[in-house]
Formats: sequence, C-alpha cells, structure tokens
Amino acid sequence: MEMNYQAQLNLGDADSPIPMIRTKETLDLLSVNDVLKVTVARDSAVQNIRTLISNNSFELLDVTKEADQHVLLIKKL
Repeated sequence: MEMNYQAQLNLGDADSPIPMIRTKETLDLLSVNDVLKVTVARDSAVQNIRTLISNNSFELLDVTKEADQHVLLIKKL
C-alpha cells in the first residue's frame, strides 16, 4: 500500500518500550489527519504500538512486513 505520510520513524531493533514511547511522542506532535510511518523489527514492538493505537485517537491504516522489518502507517484522528 503506497501512501503519503507526514512523518517517519525508523526504530529498528529498539527494545520495548522505546518504540511505543517514540511513536506516541511523534504522533502527539502531528496535526489531525497526518500519517506517521513507523518501522520496527520486533514483533513485541508491533503489539505495543497496536495497544497504543487502540487506547488513543489514532487509526492503524496498514501493517506490512518488509524483509526483517514491520512497517506501520498510523493516522492521527
């Protein structure tokens, strides 16, 4: 899925809870309807970010796996 995004985070193999914290901090800085592209390596980071999304005004637009990285597209509502 090719989509425009306003910000990007490449968190690689960072340990939890760093990916979730950085994702939340970045989303808080964005405007409503902006999209953030997040790249993480760990499955646990994906799960933690999914929890973050479900507990806040964010929408998960897409999740894909490219090589050894997960790519999440998140919209701020």
